[in-house]
Amino acid sequence: MSRIIFQKSYLILLPSYQMTHTHKHPFLHLFFSKKGCRICFDDTTLKGNIILLDSNVPHMTKEENGCDFILLIDPTSSIAESLQKQYLKQDHYNIFSRLPDIYDKPNKMSDDEIVDLIEKLLLNMEIISTENDNKDKRVETIITNILSGKWLSYSVEQIAASTFLSESRLSHLFKADAKISLKSYLLMRRLEHAYRLVCSGKTITYAACESGFASPSHLAYTCQKLTGIAISEVFNNKK
Repeated sequence: MSRIIFQKSYLILLPSYQMTHTHKHPFLHLFFSKKGCRICFDDTTLKGNIILLDSNVPHMTKEENGCDFILLIDPTSSIAESLQKQYLKQDHYNIFSRLPDIYDKPNKMSDDEIVDLIEKLLLNMEIISTENDNKDKRVETIITNILSGKWLSYSVEQIAASTFLSESRLSHLFKADAKISLKSYLLMRRLEHAYRLVCSGKTITYAACESGFASPSHLAYTCQKLTGIAISEVFNNKK
């Protein structure tokens, strides 16, 4: 079973699988491996100890990809903004050939140890996690209410009504300020919430219902589309 550690601005994934189909999603990616990662992107195989890949970039991994763990970063976070400004000005990816020798076997580390490791790796890249104070207060309210679960199952129409904005005005405001469409952000957060529930011992069927998906098959389709792998494979066929 894959191991997922949830933090405010990112998820840490220690995958139990190696191969995925071509997919894309709003998260930024940081792939880490002592032996070297292999990520297939745009008819090219990217190789390196640390690979940074921008959001919404189609990619896949093969059986020999060798990633120790993967960081999936909230595109609205200050971490994502800093990574894009410092390392993604010229292209959709960046490769770092040297990985600091500060960990051995991630699967034998506790969650707290892995989070501490990630913070050290980000600091080594001169990336510091801070609060993003530049967002429009209305966008901040929307993100807060989605993260709290209050608006997680809301449609864009319902959020527009709750914020006293038209759908078109809301969609434009959110995309301009958060650099991601509200619809995509909702879907990303629903999938994350479903992952949280399954990791806590709930069934996929229960997780789908509680996360705002129309059905378990809708959750399964979303997972396959955004991650390139079936949710049952991520969690070892937990129904």
